[in-house]
Amino acid sequence: MSPLTRLLHMINRLRLALDSSFYPEYLRRQGVRIGRNSRVLYPSYIDGRLPYLLDIGDDVTISLFVTILTHDATTAYAGDLIKVGRVAIRDRSFIGANSTIMCNVTIGPNSIVGAGSVVTRDVPPDTVCAGNPAREVCSTEEFVKRHAELGRRLPLFEASNYPHPYIPETAREELRRALAGTYGYFCSRLSGGEE
Repeated sequence: MSPLTRLLHMINRLRLALDSSFYPEYLRRQGVRIGRNSRVLYPSYIDGRLPYLLDIGDDVTISLFVTILTHDATTAYAGDLIKVGRVAIRDRSFIGANSTIMCNVTIGPNSIVGAGSVVTRDVPPDTVCAGNPAREVCSTEEFVKRHAELGRRLPLFEASNYPHPYIPETAREELRRALAGTYGYFCSRLSGGEE
């Protein structure tokens, strides 16, 4: 790496440390293709050796602490071989926190990868998968239907009322009480003023 390239890399890393919203731009500068309205939350790890082998579609969310690998050095035990492969995350997919996507994998459009999953093979379109190794759980349509139904029965809160951890103690306690022994949902706006 030339001294100028090294300096530019250090400046980009410093900017990233100071402003996590810079992360998608930082990844683009590394060669990652990122579509419109896609979010890659920082910190996540995108393979630093071959980042340009990653394609992220439109309207994708990659949550915190996700690892995406475009190479696999474990194959070096087979001799002087390091496996390399492209990774594609197609439109409107969601990758849950702490997941790992291995090289040579495609996540189909409209798919969800559950938190903590290890994806070692392609995920078909419109599929929810989870686990280690990740396995199909249900279709995205079934997932949406199930949670829409539960959202009508379980506690529902307007997210704007809970913007950060520094809300008044009364609001914190109200949320704790409502979620005792169950879970609920945040939504962008409550309809009809119901909670």
